Amino acid sequence: MPAPYFFLLLAVVLGWTFQLFLTYRQSMAFNTDARAMRRSGTVSVGAGGKRYRGGRAFVAIAVDEQGVVRDAISLRGFTTFARARTLPALIGMRVNKIRGERDIDGLTKAQRTAARQAAELWRRPKNTEARATQEVLG
Repeated sequence: MPAPYFFLLLAVVLGWTFQLFLTYRQSMAFNTDARAMRRSGTVSVGAGGKRYRGGRAFVAIAVDEQGVVRDAISLRGFTTFARARTLPALIGMRVNKIRGERDIDGLTKAQRTAARQAAELWRRPKNTEARATQEVLG
């Protein structure tokens, strides 16, 4: 293999490795932010949007025992440098409203889809018996 091709291939591999590293760091930063939300309630995470058309968005919500969102963050952007930001449009809202079909002011289409998924994934069982019953019933 001639030297120019070797250096080109080396540059591509190094760039790809660096991108993987930045993606890992972004994922760990979002997980740390979502983990910190546990103090506010049960945390649920959803994803929405298209990867190449409009971008992906990830939304994490912390819901209290009454089904009210106490904290919410969103991760969206086209680069690995994007970081989670507070999502004030969801704070104080009931989970049932987020599950609905209506638009929510202050959210992009991808964020709305991700918030709806997070609300659908959130469960409210208060004890082990309720959790077991819920798993049996589906």
